[in-house]
Amino acid sequence: MLTKTVSATETNNSFNGTISSSEWQTGTLPIRSALSLNTSDTLRKSVGSLEKMNQLRPDDRTLEELFRHTIAAMDLPPDKIKMLREFPSDKKWDIIRDRDQVIAKHPPQYYIDGLKTYIRGANLVPKASTLKKKHPAEPSTQLLSSLEISLRTNTIGWVHEFLNSYNNGLGILLDYLITSLEVMRFEPDVHELKNNSLIRNKRFFFCGFLSEVDSAHSITPLSNSNGNHHLFSVAMLNHGNLNYTDENSTLKRSTLGRFDAKRLHRKIKKYQIGEATDDVRLCIMCLRAIMNNQNGFNLVIQHPSALNYITLSLQHKNYRCKALILELLAAVCLVELGHDAVLGAFDNFRIVCQERHRFEILMKSFTQPLEFNVDYMIACMQFINIIVHSVQDMNYRVYLQEEFKLLGLDECLKKYLEIHSECDLFILQINAFLDNYFDVGQLLEDSETKQQAITKVSELEEQLGAANERVQELETGNCSKMAELQKALSFAEQQMENVKKERDDMSHTLNTLKRGHHAIGSSNSSTSSISSAPPGAPTSSGSNIPPAPPLPPPNFIPPPPPPGPPPLINGMPPPPGMLDAPPGSMTIKKKIQTKYKLPNLNWTSLKPGQVRGTVFCELDDEKYFKIIDFETFEELFKTGSGLPINQGNVSPHLKQKYMKIPERLTLLDAQRQRNLGIARRKLDLDVNVISRALNNLDLKILTSDTIDILQHFIPTEVETKAFASYLSDGKSLMSLSDDDQFLYGLSKIERLSQKLNVVSFMANFNETNQNLMPQLKAIIAASASLKNNSRFKRLLEIILAFGNYMNSSKRGPVYGFKLASLEILTDTRTHDKRLTLLHYITQTIEERFPDVLYFHTDLQAIEKAAQVSLENVQTDVQDLTRGLDNAKKELSVRQTMKNVEIRSLEEFINFAQDRIDRLVKDAKSAQDVFNQCVEYFGEAPRTQTPSNFFSIIVKFQRAFQQAHNENEERKRLAREAAATLDRPNKRQITKRSQEELLNELKGRKEAIKDQKLIKREALTDGTIETLLDDLKKAPYLRADAARRNRRKTQELMKQISRDVHAGVTNGINTNNNTPTEVHF
Repeated sequence: MLTKTVSATETNNSFNGTISSSEWQTGTLPIRSALSLNTSDTLRKSVGSLEKMNQLRPDDRTLEELFRHTIAAMDLPPDKIKMLREFPSDKKWDIIRDRDQVIAKHPPQYYIDGLKTYIRGANLVPKASTLKKKHPAEPSTQLLSSLEISLRTNTIGWVHEFLNSYNNGLGILLDYLITSLEVMRFEPDVHELKNNSLIRNKRFFFCGFLSEVDSAHSITPLSNSNGNHHLFSVAMLNHGNLNYTDENSTLKRSTLGRFDAKRLHRKIKKYQIGEATDDVRLCIMCLRAIMNNQNGFNLVIQHPSALNYITLSLQHKNYRCKALILELLAAVCLVELGHDAVLGAFDNFRIVCQERHRFEILMKSFTQPLEFNVDYMIACMQFINIIVHSVQDMNYRVYLQEEFKLLGLDECLKKYLEIHSECDLFILQINAFLDNYFDVGQLLEDSETKQQAITKVSELEEQLGAANERVQELETGNCSKMAELQKALSFAEQQMENVKKERDDMSHTLNTLKRGHHAIGSSNSSTSSISSAPPGAPTSSGSNIPPAPPLPPPNFIPPPPPPGPPPLINGMPPPPGMLDAPPGSMTIKKKIQTKYKLPNLNWTSLKPGQVRGTVFCELDDEKYFKIIDFETFEELFKTGSGLPINQGNVSPHLKQKYMKIPERLTLLDAQRQRNLGIARRKLDLDVNVISRALNNLDLKILTSDTIDILQHFIPTEVETKAFASYLSDGKSLMSLSDDDQFLYGLSKIERLSQKLNVVSFMANFNETNQNLMPQLKAIIAASASLKNNSRFKRLLEIILAFGNYMNSSKRGPVYGFKLASLEILTDTRTHDKRLTLLHYITQTIEERFPDVLYFHTDLQAIEKAAQVSLENVQTDVQDLTRGLDNAKKELSVRQTMKNVEIRSLEEFINFAQDRIDRLVKDAKSAQDVFNQCVEYFGEAPRTQTPSNFFSIIVKFQRAFQQAHNENEERKRLAREAAATLDRPNKRQITKRSQEELLNELKGRKEAIKDQKLIKREALTDGTIETLLDDLKKAPYLRADAARRNRRKTQELMKQISRDVHAGVTNGINTNNNTPTEVHF
């Protein structure tokens, strides 16, 4: 046996050696070789041990030891050994017993000696004395049949012994194959001799051997130096290997002598050589069995003449034999380096058979068959498909397609598609070839179309690029104009501020002068009254009144107002007097003015108050300013353009060019300002636009994203006070940064937060409503469908019955269970760990309660309800209610104001009120229905949520469906395994692992579909047989076949229809559409 399968029946034919009962009782477990089974003594002992082993089974420990040695002798891969060890004890004992029954009928040497004898007899060596040494014990046909069975059923060790270099079984078998091919050309003359007919032997052709070859393809006999003719020399059979010799071969490699038919008949009868046609067929079957072995396949591929001999056997007149050869060659093409070897064999066939073109004889038998044999036609079509389309090089595929096209394949396929449409398998192979067909014309058309598309795309890209350039130019021009206008606006605003300041100063001065003028007038009045009074009289004000201050000069400027409190934000430095003064013992350090701008040293400094009592009180760094060369230091570490900071001698133009414009003041925190700047760039809206949009409730401008950004930058109370304090000092708002001005503008919008909340509610209401409504509907539908599902109730009833059956004897019966218990049905397994309790329940339901099997069809809303959080839905409904209340408050405020838009807000409130009322009603209904459903199944509503409760049902539903699918897959695999493992000798192979079979089938089919050739080193025992089985189930299809040649197939079918209507149906014999039985 060549395939390393693990079923009990196959292992029946894979064990080597005998373990008697006395041996396993004493603990001695010898592993005998195949040679030890060949003696009669061993056979007798083995039969006796078998009878004893059938009567008594050892204990478990001894059984495991026996089984360990048994599988060690089977030479199996690790995965199959692991699978065998999981078998129960009874199965292991069956394997051990079956192993002992495998006893080779004959050793390999028996068959090799017999083949050598047939070869010597068929070669008709003149020295008769050398032929009397040994005569075969049975006819050649019977020996080859027995050899073929032994190669398929005996152990791997027996096959290896047959093929080893000492026995050279492959070389001997090939020698006999070519000898049988030589004998076949004489068979017609032998039959004439038997009928006392005249012998016509002037020039030898293949006669019956060349069943379908006309005179144009006859093989011209070659002659040696003695003038004797022979069919073909070794050089012709081994094209390219002229010097090949096999020292172990019994075939004479010089020439075959020419003998008359009478002498040949006597030798054939004497050496019991059977019909050559039967022997050739059996030789091919033996080679197929050898190639099914990993070592045997490599030997065949490496042999210089093996595939040549197999290919030459295609001249066999029997269609079944020819189909067998073509199937074998097709499988070889799918192995790495096999395709080239097969093509080389057909090159040799062309030379030997003197074909004008390669595959000419094969194509003639396919296009012009003497009889339509379905098996042969299918095998031939399959071979043509694989030999053409299994190569990777596209150019080579096109070459091979053209080669067969020149031989008339395309026209023949068109006719066969119509004439033999009832032969489904044959049509399937033809369609596979057409799907794989590499249509160069279509590719050329596609390439031209692609080139046109590429050209069009290039043109459009150029046009788009030109348009983008124009847009960019316009943007650049607009930006330049905007910058100039912005500068002009800033300058005008600055001028306006200066004018306002001058106006205020002048107003203040004028008021001061007016007060002084009034004071002077009052003083003059007082002076006049005093001067008119009698001398010495006292004034009414008393004598201690000080004189009035003198008038200010005309150019008097009033003193500035007292400084206000420092700003709250660290954006402005405090006045010098506000800084912490250094300790009394420390001098105030002077600020150093550097020549160039230097990088900052990011250290953590100590405040003056923190230095007291530290080492820094004792340090004086200023003394080093005169010692260290800081000029060189500045030259090395200067940053920026390198322009000196002191630019007194620099021209105003250079000052304007290199001096950096000082940044404007900010009252905001650095992080707050940075985030606000990013938000402003995203918004790209002015404060005035935002203010108008909020007042008008314009949702076109205020989108959801815009509102969300604005809600993050509502001015805080601290920021509002900082702005008020800054402006109360009489400072200009334009001195602040753009971000500060933007935030200040937002602070001036009345009820900003409330307006944003209302607009946000209006913008998001429809989306929120559309999200909430389906969730509530899902909970209501899921709860109702689950509660009213009669199939699900019956399923729970069946599960309760299984549980009570399992637990009642120990724990007593129960009346119900929590639904969470459904998840543990997959944890309980059979003793062999292959099936779970859920698998068995599913199988039982399928067999006895089939209507319960589809309980999930009534629970469509369960999966969606499992994703709903009812608590979050209710929270969202409450938020909508609060949002509607805020909108109503905003409407009340707006109704008290004049010239304010309220119509859109009124319409929205009326629209939202109806939707929210419906949501509130549905939310209450969903909660009530869910609580009833939960209570109905014995759960507490307080502890259950829809997501948790329905998730249990969803998980169980999926596990149930998966268990059902696995049961169906297991049944399908069992049927497929029975069909796949059914061998011609009808051996029962019933215990092969279904999982292993699935992996092998998938691996082979994927290798074919993905056009990946099987690596030589990846070959295992049974690979060729598996390939042949796969090719019978499905034709060879490349991965790119379906999408490439659909149009080609349609055009071909249209052409067929036209040909049929035109009456083009001649040339094909359609009278015999069924295969002819040929008995050997």
